[in-house]
Amino acid sequence: MNEVADVMTDPSPKYGRDHGWHASFVRVNTDSVGGWTSERGLVDSNQFDAWIENFLVPYANHLKTRGLYLVLSATGPMVVNIDGDQSKNTNQGTQERMMTFWERVSSAPGVKDADNIMFELMNEPVMIESEPGNGEYGMAEPIYFERFTKWLQPIIDVVRDTGANNVIWVPTLEWQGSPHQWLDYPFTGENIGVAVHYYPAYGGVFDIPRKVLDLWGRQYRQVAKRWPMIITEMFWTPMPDDPRNLVNGTTEGFGNSIKQIIDDEGNVSFMIGFIGDLLDDLDESRPSEADLSEREGAQAYFDWMPELAETSIRSYGYRPVPGRFEAEQYESMKNLRVESNSENFSNRHIAYITSDSWAKYLIDVKESGTYTATFRVATDVQVDNDILIKDGSGKTLATFTVDSTKTNAWQDWYTDSVTIELSEGKQELTLEFKGDSEYLFNIDWIELEATDI
Repeated sequence: MNEVADVMTDPSPKYGRDHGWHASFVRVNTDSVGGWTSERGLVDSNQFDAWIENFLVPYANHLKTRGLYLVLSATGPMVVNIDGDQSKNTNQGTQERMMTFWERVSSAPGVKDADNIMFELMNEPVMIESEPGNGEYGMAEPIYFERFTKWLQPIIDVVRDTGANNVIWVPTLEWQGSPHQWLDYPFTGENIGVAVHYYPAYGGVFDIPRKVLDLWGRQYRQVAKRWPMIITEMFWTPMPDDPRNLVNGTTEGFGNSIKQIIDDEGNVSFMIGFIGDLLDDLDESRPSEADLSEREGAQAYFDWMPELAETSIRSYGYRPVPGRFEAEQYESMKNLRVESNSENFSNRHIAYITSDSWAKYLIDVKESGTYTATFRVATDVQVDNDILIKDGSGKTLATFTVDSTKTNAWQDWYTDSVTIELSEGKQELTLEFKGDSEYLFNIDWIELEATDI
C-alpha cells in the first residue's frame, strides 16, 4: 500500500507519456480489520487497538509524507446484512457497529484531529427500514430518506463527542447515488461533506451525455452547491458483458461529460477506479513496475493528471513569523518521512532524514530584523550533523548543528537555537540537511521569534 501511494504521487514521466501521477487522496475500505468479524462485530478490543496503532497510524503518516489525504471508509465487518441480503445493510445492527468503530477510531491518538485523515462513515448504504425493526426496507422515497438522517446522525454525534474535528463525509442511500435526500432531511454538524458514487449504470445514463448531465442536475448539483462533495467511487470502460452493466461507458460519452460537470462545479473532489482498475498485472508485478491499464477510464484519468495537478495545489499557506510551525507541515520535500511521536501519537515529526534532503516552508515575516530560530530535534547517531537554513534565493542564513551529546535516541528531544536575519514579507524558507551518517536526525518543530539586540 505504501508503494501504491508512492507511485500515485510520482510526477515523473510514465507509460510513454510526458507526466506521472498527481493523486491527492487515497480511499481505504475496512474490509478486513483486526479484532472484528462479520459474524460478531468487535470481538477483541486489544487487537483492534493494535490495528489502529500498527497499521492505520503508520499508513496515514506515510500518506502525509507523500502529501496525500486518507479517506477511511467503514464497511466489511462493520456492516450487518439482514438474511444475507447486502441491500438490507442499513439497520440497527450496522448502526451499533458503526458507532463502536468510529468512537474508537476517532478518539485514537494519531487519528484524532490528524489533518490528513478523513472519515467516510459508511460505504454504500442501500436500503433502510421505515421504522427501526419493522423489517420494511426501502429507498428512493421521503420516508426512507428521513429515516436515514435519524439513523446516521448518532454516528456523526459519536465522532464529535470524542472531540475529534476530522472531516466527516456522510454517505447516501441507494449505493451512495441519492445525495438529493440531504436537501430535505439534512444532517447537522460542522466540517462535514457528502460522499457519493457515480457509475454509468446509475439512473441508466450509461454513455448518453444528456442523461449524465440530467442525472447530475436532478440528484447531485444542488447538494454540491450546499456542501463539499467527494466522489469516492466512479469508473467507466466499454464492458457490455458485465452482468450488472455497472461501468459500461466510454470516455467520449460518460467520462468527458462527468469531467465537464466536475470542472463546472468547483466544489467536488473525485477519484476514478480502484488501483486494480488503473494498473495492470498487480498479481504478477509490483505497483512501481505495473503498466497503465488499457481501460478507458484509466487512460483518461492519467491523461487528465497534469491539469488536475494545477487545480489541486496543496499548501499550508504562509506561516506567520514570529511563530512556531510543525516540521511535517512542509510545502515540498526530498527524501524524508513523517512519523508519530512515541510520547503522543497525535504529534508528528519528520524522520529518516538523509544528507542532501530538504524541506521547504512558506513564511510571512512581520518585520525585518534578527530572529532566533529554535529547533526541537533528536538523534541516535554519535556524530554532529547540520541543518542549513536558506532563503528563497538559496543563500544560507545560518547553520544549526544537532549536538549528538545532548540526545541519545531518535525521540530523545532537546531544543537549541541559532540567530538569523529575515526581511519583512512573504518568502520561502528551505531547510537543507547535511551530514555523514545514513540517517541524520529527527525534527519536531521550528520556532522563529524576534530577538532583542
